[in-house]
Amino acid sequence: MPRSRAPFPGSLFAGKLSGMAEAVKVALVTGAAKRVGRAIVLRLARGGFHVAFTYRTSYSDAQTLVAEATALGRKCVSICADLADLPRAAEAVAKTVQGSFGRLDVLVNNASLYLPGGVPDCDLDLLRRMMAVHVEAPMLLCRRLGPLLAAAGGSIVNMTDLLAERPWPKYAAYCASKAALSNLTLSLARQLAPDVTVNAIAPGVVAWPDDFPESDRREYLKRVPLAREGCPEDVAELVHFLCTAGRYITGQVIRVDGGRSIT
Repeated sequence: MPRSRAPFPGSLFAGKLSGMAEAVKVALVTGAAKRVGRAIVLRLARGGFHVAFTYRTSYSDAQTLVAEATALGRKCVSICADLADLPRAAEAVAKTVQGSFGRLDVLVNNASLYLPGGVPDCDLDLLRRMMAVHVEAPMLLCRRLGPLLAAAGGSIVNMTDLLAERPWPKYAAYCASKAALSNLTLSLARQLAPDVTVNAIAPGVVAWPDDFPESDRREYLKRVPLAREGCPEDVAELVHFLCTAGRYITGQVIRVDGGRSIT
């Protein structure tokens, strides 16, 4: 039998929960009403998972996503939560997931704030909000939901960014907080093994910001060996793989960038 560990003080995850009946697998995806998160929810639903997801302000998009996932024959629960409001929001999300499903197989920490904030003009409140959403909330959710994930032999996937290793100065706060999430991924992978796999995905451009100029898009693509942008479904497919077939992969930060990181 594999050796179990107590990865956090107080033996938080020591031993697996007992008595869990076989059931449909369950995933939680944060920040999922739109874009990449939405694609992840739908891919997991198509793959047989019940899904819960969080959103902050996109109520209409969230309701549409619930309807689409439900139409695939899966239970889908939307949770309105501001993941910068900690620890209250993380606790509320965890309680909802546990109360709605009683189990958790996959946690995808996808919620993100993409806002400018360079070193000379970075607002401290913005920096703290970035760190809360990108680092503190994933840590608290992993801690709170760890027993369910360990019981299921589950997976955690953290959404970082290629900019975590190739930072843009005007987005210093964003890039630094995503780099911290990449580092947190490595710590969690060691601490939660052998029961839970923990990986990160670092996309390049898979969904352009709405206000990104067309000329800048063309310039960026000149540096991409595959000569095109990706799409949210590229990320969603990798998430599904890591949670199903890729069970001997942990502690990795996987780039999905069309080769941009090698140019």
